[in-house]
Amino acid sequence: MPRNRDFRGLTVRAEADGIVTTHTARRGTRTLAELSISPIQTAPEGLAGLRRWPQPWAFVLMPLPYGIFLGYVQTALPWLLRQGGFSVDRIGAIEALILAPMALYFLWSPLVDFWLRRRVWMVLLAALSALLLAAAILLLARLPQLATRMLLAGFAVNLLTTSCAGALIALTLGEAGRAKAAAWMQGGMLAAQALGGALLLYLARRLSTPATATCAAVLVAAPALIALTIGEKAPQGNARDFWRTVKTMGCEIRATLFAARSLPALLLLVSPVGTAAAQSLFAAMAREYSVGEQGVLLLNGILGGVLTMLGAFAAVVVPAHWDRRIAYAASGLLCAVSGIFLVFAPMAPWAYYAGVALYMLSSGMCYAFFLGVVVIALGEAGESAGTRYTMLVSLGNLPVVYMTRVEGWGYGVFGSRGVPALDAAGNLLVALATAVWIAVAAVRRPKE
Repeated sequence: MPRNRDFRGLTVRAEADGIVTTHTARRGTRTLAELSISPIQTAPEGLAGLRRWPQPWAFVLMPLPYGIFLGYVQTALPWLLRQGGFSVDRIGAIEALILAPMALYFLWSPLVDFWLRRRVWMVLLAALSALLLAAAILLLARLPQLATRMLLAGFAVNLLTTSCAGALIALTLGEAGRAKAAAWMQGGMLAAQALGGALLLYLARRLSTPATATCAAVLVAAPALIALTIGEKAPQGNARDFWRTVKTMGCEIRATLFAARSLPALLLLVSPVGTAAAQSLFAAMAREYSVGEQGVLLLNGILGGVLTMLGAFAAVVVPAHWDRRIAYAASGLLCAVSGIFLVFAPMAPWAYYAGVALYMLSSGMCYAFFLGVVVIALGEAGESAGTRYTMLVSLGNLPVVYMTRVEGWGYGVFGSRGVPALDAAGNLLVALATAVWIAVAAVRRPKE
């Protein structure tokens, strides 16, 4: 090996404090020392954030397109359908249909791993889903079935923005940074879901339908532009590289989904813990508790956004070395408490406010730890970061779809109390199974 090798073009990836930095050699660089790699060097105050971009907190903005779209589906739409004469169990069936792509979008998610940078995909996909949402709002009053199909298509497209955000986390942050970014991202998603849904309901009741549709489109499309600030390597462009990448992705996906170490996380992801499925039905059930539009706007919107963010940020303050799988199952216990409260409490406004508030706080905790479980199962980024992230999240979203349908069925059979009862039962079942798993693991652990 020659002593003086030309290192120009070489890119070095280094990690410090959870942030991954890359350093590319310039023309004429002949020693590794000349690369000036200093990820742990103290930067002048005010410049450290610029040298280490993106910071984990930046990902609080990435899920806003998804959160606002989902907020319309889970808060504004159920209320509007209920006011239009739809029954709660029928609304549950519609919600389950629109949310179905959450469990299936891994089938088309590989799209974001090819041809364009993820940041570009994110902007384009957010814009297309915004147009479909606007079309659905325009059609809802006159053609509700067609509007439902438009929402289904728009949600299927919008989900891919989360694939882009998840891949950018895996590509730009180290292990500690990914855990923090996942919590920030989930907090932003939940806040956007609650606040965005309430805002769109407020606008729908006070503005003309075209004005509401325009505002909804802008709210969904505009936040995706933040992705353009993140540096990212261009994807491979020729056919040979494409097929080599496909082969590599297949190996990485197999290693993720069929590894023994991933089994506990995968079982948690498909379980009914922490689904927050009842959130899609609470707005439709509000009038049975004598809660009007203002109460829904306050609790399911403004206050709900604060509560879900507070719950999600619990994952930020929890030490990174704590097992997110156990924390995820444990947070489901708090969800179960809120469900049990609503089962036995009287059908009064104060019971709705107290029970739903506790439910939204605990849901924020569950969702934040949920992303932590996904990151554990995901492992290293690799070529298929976006695809594997999406497959894992799809597995985790499957319970949201089936529990929404089950709880809607529960309303039709058992009435209003059937929704929180079935939700609590799912959370308690998984918490009990996790406790058994911990006990068995403790017995099998060799004594020192």
